[in-house]
Amino acid sequence: MMTGMPDEPSHATVEPIEKVLLRIVVAFRVLGWLWLFLLVVAAWFTDDNANKSILVAMALGSFLWTIFTLWMAQDESRIKSPGFVIADGIVALAVASASYFAGAESNLHGGYPISWIAVVAYAGNIRWAMGAGVILSLNQWIGMDIEGSRTVPDKAGAVVFLVYAVILGYGFDIIRQRDRLRRRAEKKLAQERRQQIRQAEQQILADQLHDSVLQTLHAIRVAPEDEAQVAYVARKQERELRKTIHSLRSEYENPFVTSMFTARDDVEDLYNVEIDMVCSYDTEMTVPLSGLVDAAREAMMNAAKHSGSDVIFVYCTAEKSHVTVFVRDRGSGFDTDAVRDGFGIDNSIVRRLEAIGGTASINSTEDFGTEVEMTLPQGV
Repeated sequence: MMTGMPDEPSHATVEPIEKVLLRIVVAFRVLGWLWLFLLVVAAWFTDDNANKSILVAMALGSFLWTIFTLWMAQDESRIKSPGFVIADGIVALAVASASYFAGAESNLHGGYPISWIAVVAYAGNIRWAMGAGVILSLNQWIGMDIEGSRTVPDKAGAVVFLVYAVILGYGFDIIRQRDRLRRRAEKKLAQERRQQIRQAEQQILADQLHDSVLQTLHAIRVAPEDEAQVAYVARKQERELRKTIHSLRSEYENPFVTSMFTARDDVEDLYNVEIDMVCSYDTEMTVPLSGLVDAAREAMMNAAKHSGSDVIFVYCTAEKSHVTVFVRDRGSGFDTDAVRDGFGIDNSIVRRLEAIGGTASINSTEDFGTEVEMTLPQGV
């Protein structure tokens, strides 16, 4: 891209909010089971009236379901499916009721039923989470009434499910709302940045048209009879327009092809010769590539000074593995073995390429012209 433009917005990679919430759900499930397991272990040694078989079945069954939940969590859509939410609720109710069936002195389900509220809040919203909280609270009150040994404070403790329902339901909803607002703001900012870039490019193009094209037309209008001058300013303007168009289209901050155009322009202005340049593909300019550009400039200067050709042809291409430049003329040619040093070939082209890890070959035939091929591996 051309310098002077505002930078593109840099977006750090932000993990989707649904994946973050899913991690919270999984954490509730794992921690809820660990809480349950510790209570079961404590009851095993302190509660002689509790049915140990039911306690083991509750701990083992909830553990297997926890492992199944972790497997289901590999795809967020599976955790949100109605089938899993309902099945998870049945397991949570079974775990919450196991203490009564076992005749335990206190509730041993730990935080496992709460993890179902997290699943419901993730799959739905605060209303669904409140519904799950109400179901768990009613299950506790009914179980305690049937079991008959729980105190009023124990029954009042069932309200904890409603509290968690509010916290998780509201928390998940507000996180999702803030995430939507953030993404909307980022989208608007990106649109504004793109608009700024378009305006900057339009301004650059307008400046180019004003400073060069209009001046060129004025010079032609002032002296239309001077054919050489008209041809010169028209050619110069053509070069500038091509360079500007390429820079605007390029995906690179400092394009290699633009540097080649600049080298071509220097030689044309210095020796009043036309250089027809065609470039395919492009790459970001590097220090080694600047050496290749210098060698290509030297090859064009040699052709301009010694070939006697009115037109010099240059072809360059930037592949992933290497960059290649061909400089060809249809001039007088020369004996490469006899006059290499005099033409600056060894010092200015061949050795310059070798110094940066590249290669250069010169083929010339008297009266048929010269071709210089220069290649530089990428990443050197």
